[in-house]
Amino acid sequence: MTAPTKRVPLYNQIRTYITDQIAQGQLLPGDRLPSENELAEHFGVSRITVKGALSSLVKEGTVYRIQGKGSFIADQAQGEPLRYQSPEIRTLKLISLLIPSLKTAYMVNLVKGVENAASSQGYRVIVSLTHESVETECQLLAEAEEMGVAGVIVYPVEGESYNEDILRMTLRGYPIVVIDRYLKGLETNCVCTDHFSGAYAATSHLIEAGHFRIAFLTAPYTGTTSMEDRLEGYRQALADHALLSDPRLVFTRTEPEQIELYLQQNPDVTAVFALNSSLGLKVFAVAEQLQLSIPDQLSVIFFDDYEYSTRWTLRPTCILQQEEEIGAQAGRLMLSLVSNPAQERKKIVLPPRLVIGGTTAAPSFRS
Repeated sequence: MTAPTKRVPLYNQIRTYITDQIAQGQLLPGDRLPSENELAEHFGVSRITVKGALSSLVKEGTVYRIQGKGSFIADQAQGEPLRYQSPEIRTLKLISLLIPSLKTAYMVNLVKGVENAASSQGYRVIVSLTHESVETECQLLAEAEEMGVAGVIVYPVEGESYNEDILRMTLRGYPIVVIDRYLKGLETNCVCTDHFSGAYAATSHLIEAGHFRIAFLTAPYTGTTSMEDRLEGYRQALADHALLSDPRLVFTRTEPEQIELYLQQNPDVTAVFALNSSLGLKVFAVAEQLQLSIPDQLSVIFFDDYEYSTRWTLRPTCILQQEEEIGAQAGRLMLSLVSNPAQERKKIVLPPRLVIGGTTAAPSFRS
């Protein structure tokens, strides 16, 4: 495999452009540089990137600033004094982490894992939220590259099956690690849970308890490989226990009123396997509304625990992911890529764990 060309941060390219202009006599002592907006437009970058380039030139005495007037070329021969000195800026080694939100304990633990791995090697982590927006994700990827961030760890937007920016940056040797899932058609570095085996274990637990009509509650899953793998694990467990996979048992409407209607119309369903704890909590609320006792009349299992579950009367039966370890592994893989971008791409898969709580039991018929 051909080693990729060494990546030069955009702010360094701007800095080199200015110093070259000085060396060639095109910029003379006292000459005013174009404004930050003009330089940003000329190079097609953000103002923050230009500001970083100019700050480094000010720090070394090549450029000085006059507040309200602009940036000027210093007189190197006569030691032109700095008329405006920016605060001392220490060069930081930065990694960018893009995640959809920080609403769940899963995300908080994941961030903690990345931070611990990065800080052990002197790196700092910039956490940015994509808010499940592909457009925001692409914008943050571009900004990270412009700022000269060492690499980016991405938790992709739900439903995203392909990202041209991630592909382009990966092919150029820019360090990128994808977490939680892999993107089809993109050979990227990836750290994720074994979603298939987790779903298989959850479904098998319900079957072995005596359940045969098990609903799989999920958000629309097409394009999100972690969701697709969980669905396949559910289906494989049914097949291995000689149970038919009934399409009616895969329910993709996640509004509480739709879940309520589904359970009313399908009284033969004795267990629900929910995609995650958020959907699991919705099932709990709907069951209470319908006066269905958990687990006596309806067993419920899902991926991930929920916050403060120890304070509930019933601890949930759930599939626990190693979220902090996923973050740590992603951080360590990123640091390895920064040191050696040309290494073979890796896919690290961590096993989940079935925790049996009080929300599953042998089935009883409900009317």
